Amino acid sequence: MELILEKISGVIWGYPVLILMLGGGIYLSFRMGFPQIHFIKILRSTFFALLKKDKKSDNEQGGISQFQSFATSLAATAGTGSIVGVGTAIAIGGAGAVFWMWVSAFFGMALSYTENFLGVKYSQKSGFSGAMLYMEKGLDSKWLAILFAVFCTLASLGMGNMAQSNAISVSCKETFSIPLPVSGVIIAFLIAIIISGKDRLAKCTEKLVPFMALFYIIGSLVVIITHRSELLDAFYKIFDSAFCTESVAGGGAGFAIKQACIVGLKRGAFSNEAGLGSTVAVHASCRSKNAKTLGNWGMAEVFVDTIILCTVTALVILVSGVEIGDGGPEMICAAFSTGLGEFGSVFMAVSMILFAFATITGWFFIGQSAWSYIFPEKCMIYKLIFTICVFIGSVSSLSVVWSISDIFNGLMALPNLTAILLLSTNKSVKAD
Repeated sequence: MELILEKISGVIWGYPVLILMLGGGIYLSFRMGFPQIHFIKILRSTFFALLKKDKKSDNEQGGISQFQSFATSLAATAGTGSIVGVGTAIAIGGAGAVFWMWVSAFFGMALSYTENFLGVKYSQKSGFSGAMLYMEKGLDSKWLAILFAVFCTLASLGMGNMAQSNAISVSCKETFSIPLPVSGVIIAFLIAIIISGKDRLAKCTEKLVPFMALFYIIGSLVVIITHRSELLDAFYKIFDSAFCTESVAGGGAGFAIKQACIVGLKRGAFSNEAGLGSTVAVHASCRSKNAKTLGNWGMAEVFVDTIILCTVTALVILVSGVEIGDGGPEMICAAFSTGLGEFGSVFMAVSMILFAFATITGWFFIGQSAWSYIFPEKCMIYKLIFTICVFIGSVSSLSVVWSISDIFNGLMALPNLTAILLLSTNKSVKAD
């Protein structure tokens, strides 16, 4: 069963989807004049704009704020893949995979802008939000919207839930000797409290995401600065492996370049989820209905997730000098220990717990939006299923769940990319 699922996942995440993602990102970048290169404009309309807001009047409008939508969206995307996923990418594709992750993020920013722009444009006041709306209202394709909602709901229970709760419980057991069932009960209890209200969830991610990001970045910088003499060599390895000589898995230079490209593009897309349509529901739920501004928040999310978080992980691995091996958690823990000493294992465990917990909260928001589109009167059922899945994931072996989740994540991309590329021909879709 696992081999069959891996083959199916390999087909879905093979050349068709990757070409569609990269090609779509390139097309949209040219069509909108490369909005991702205007970094100052992005900052001015997002983070800097928050400083000028009248918080009292903003709160009176109801709904979640721009920063809460950004934090919730980033919580969903910046999961354990930003840590362990990077190590696996380097193990399979070499250091050059990091460069192609950057390429994926650069063009993925255009995808993220477009899908969030469309999500806000077609959002409605009935309580529904997400990519389903521009499929139904923009393309007049109800069946495509339902198909996406089904894939999104299943992905929220697998990759967005059980896979993450499993990472938390395993980290707690290996580092703090906490039994899996105990961790499962605690995680499920905390999640049940947080998801009892949308405002409570948004307030949680608003505080959790900045803390976890700063915690992880500061710890990573300590390791990088400790090995600062190896920093230039690390960048050399990234570019050298991406384009020419480094051999991977016994192949020649040509194979190495191909492997690095495929692995890097796939990992980048999997990390920031640009083009999957997953975070559209979050941005479209924002109290602000400025489509261009929320499109810019989408680009900022991709930048933080891949260009910052994934890059610092890669640099920690490369400057530390540890043997790459299979790129698993043990290798990354060893890399952090070269700069943090005995605290390295604790730092790794805490980071994994924070990132995974944030992902669960973010994906609940996304999954509930998809579920509500299919079953608008039965949201409590989804909350119950989601909470139960948290516990099941904490105490189970999830190799099959990972493979199935890969499949549903990839399947989300097909209807979403089809929709945004067709709708992007509308002249109203443009960058600020």
